[in-house]
This record gives sequence, structure tokens and C-alpha cells, in this order.
Amino acid sequence: MIKKIGKHLKKRKVKIFSIFLLVSSLAWFINKLSESYTSNTTFKLKYYNVPEGYLLKSVTKENLDVKLQAIGFQFLSFGLSAKEIAIDLSEEEVKNSKFSLSVKQIQKQVEKALPNSMVLKDLDKENIDFELVKIITKSIPVNANIKLTLQKNCMLDGAIVLEPNSIEVTGSENEIDTLRNLKTALIELSNIGEDFSKRTKIITPKVLKNTTYSTENIIVKGDVSRFSEKIINNIPIKVVNLPKDTIVKIFPDRVKILCKAKLEVLKKISEKDFVVTANYNNMLQGKEKVALKIISAPNEVYSATLIENKATYIISKQ
Repeated sequence: MIKKIGKHLKKRKVKIFSIFLLVSSLAWFINKLSESYTSNTTFKLKYYNVPEGYLLKSVTKENLDVKLQAIGFQFLSFGLSAKEIAIDLSEEEVKNSKFSLSVKQIQKQVEKALPNSMVLKDLDKENIDFELVKIITKSIPVNANIKLTLQKNCMLDGAIVLEPNSIEVTGSENEIDTLRNLKTALIELSNIGEDFSKRTKIITPKVLKNTTYSTENIIVKGDVSRFSEKIINNIPIKVVNLPKDTIVKIFPDRVKILCKAKLEVLKKISEKDFVVTANYNNMLQGKEKVALKIISAPNEVYSATLIENKATYIISKQ
């Protein structure tokens, strides 16, 4: 029984001693943190507000070694945060795409960024040199990269439209000076029988790292209409490049054309709206038949195809 009481008292003394030791250690630690210290550290420099009309090409210093004075508590909290200083370049004067920050200018910006309780004692005694590149803005046309298949008896009514059809590109002059056009990502549309509108991205060159774009998205749209077919008869064949003293007779002298267009267009067109030719120079090759070619047709006609694309001929002199 006595032994048990002795062991209990011994454990209690150890616990009390441990508590007093922890409290005294904590008091000593807090007292030390309240004292002033001087310490060396390194800041990562982050530059912002680059002078208007320029991009930062290179800088001689990415990090800055400094000596700071502060109480221990300040250093403790400071050590837990990212050691980064933002350097404002907005008021710097650029000459020949270059400028420098003096040690005095650097010191002023570092002191401004530090907490009030922290004092800058020393820093690198070197200027920071900057090299810039001038930027320009130019309008670049965009082309649609589209694979389109239509339903039977459907046609694209007019050209495919892009909104916008060009964008503003801003970057260093040497990067975008040779940029002539941009393309969209591939759009695949199959079995289309009605008007379409698709949003897609513009493919931007990866090599243009310092280039920005007014938008990277674009809308590609088109109108789709149904068409009918009609055969236009009795279209005369015109012989071109015919010498004055030569006569050519064509057999047959009139042809038919199969037209595809909207019904309202087909109702209005006639043989007078088409021009079909045979080239006299091709007849000199001695072949029995000469090729025929449609050289004029109404813009509203989706497709115009000769029923017979060759004709027999006889050449005679006057």
C-alpha cells in the first residue's frame, strides 16, 4: 500500500515538473521572439505595369538578396508566407526599348512593400536592367475549317459566314508581323438539311507565346435551302478564237443544261442566261469532237451541268 502511494506521488511530481518546464520554456521562447533580430533573406521579384506599348523581354535580376531587421514574431510570420516583392514599372521611361532601376529606386519599392515593423538594412548594390519589345496590334482574317455534307436536294445558300470574320491580334512586332490568317478548329457537320450555327475555337499558334487575341471563339454559320432541278433547252454554242477567214459548223449547234437551284430561281431563268463555248484552238488538234464549256450562268444557280459536253464540227475557209 505504501509502495503504491509512493509511486503515485512520484508520477505527480514528474507531471508538475513537466508543466513548469513547458511553461518556463514557452515564456523564454516568447521573450526571445519579442527581441529585435537582423536576418538575411531572398525575395523573388515580380514585375508588373510594364510601360504601355511594350512587353518585357529580359531582366538581369529575378531575385533580390536583402538584410532585414524586425522582432522575432515578425520574422516568424514572415517565414511562413511567400517571399515575393512586386516591382511597379509604370513610371519608368523607355529609351531604345531599354531602361534600368537604380539601387535607390529598388530600395524605395522594397521598403514600400515591407510591413511597417520591418526595416530594410541592406540590399544588393546592383542596378536592374530591362530589355523590352515593342508591341503592335493588327487585324487578322479567320478562315473556317469545316467539313460539311448536306442532305439530298439541299444546298448551301450563299457563303459560310464567320462572326467575327477577323480578330485583333496584339503582340511583339517580330512575332506577329508574318501572321496572315488564322483557322478555326475542325467543324464536322453531316446530313445537314437546315440552317446551322456553331461556336468553335480559333487555333492560335503555340510559338506566339507573348501574343494576345481579342477573342479565341468564333461563330460559324450558314443558310441551307432545298433545291429543284430543271433542264434548260436550246442554248446556242459560241465558237471562240475563230479567225476571220474561217467558218466552223457545230453539230448539234445547241445544247441542254441541267440546272439545280431553288424553285423560285428556276422559274425565272432561260437559255438567254447561259453562254456555252467551243474553242477553235482545240479544234486544231485534229480530234473528231471538241469540248464544250459553260462560261456564264446565273449566280443563283447552285449547279449547271451540260447534258452533252462535246460536239462534232466541220471547218471550212471562206
